[in-house]
Amino acid sequence: GGRGVVVNLDVGRPIAAIDLPGLPHLGSGIAFEHDGRWMMATPHLKEGALSVIDLETWAVVKRIATPGPGFFLRGHQNTPYVWADVFMGKPNDSLQIIDTRSLEIVRTLTPSPGKTAGHVEFTRDGRYALVNVWDMEGALVVYDAATFEEVKRLPMKKPSGKYNVYNKISLSPGTSH
Repeated sequence: GGRGVVVNLDVGRPIAAIDLPGLPHLGSGIAFEHDGRWMMATPHLKEGALSVIDLETWAVVKRIATPGPGFFLRGHQNTPYVWADVFMGKPNDSLQIIDTRSLEIVRTLTPSPGKTAGHVEFTRDGRYALVNVWDMEGALVVYDAATFEEVKRLPMKKPSGKYNVYNKISLSPGTSH
């Protein structure tokens, strides 16, 4: 266990201490509303967990167990689901879909058994989730973000990219900035 510190960059002094065990990947943290409050979620780099933090109180409100350490976490303001990978875990071929209303894993997807799946991005409208199968015989897999059904699979060699710059530049809360 350990405690993290949030620093106000304008004045350079701590504004809150957060009880975050392990090593969170704050660079991949995202925000979403839960019960009328803004939350931040972050995967952990060395353990199978996500931490959900209330952005008003800075309290960890939930720790969600995953099959292994993840690297990327994505959501979109037009969907109630967050997609988490197990990029650095074993097995690393699955994605956990978390409902932001219940803060529970509601589905696990395995786009290509035995091949690393990760780095989900959303289309501009949040209708589709774009998943990388990170392998020399990989693919970019398009999922319907509401039904979790595969829509299309585009064969690629080790795809990894930012497929929607708009979500970044418009500061979509479901992506890291």
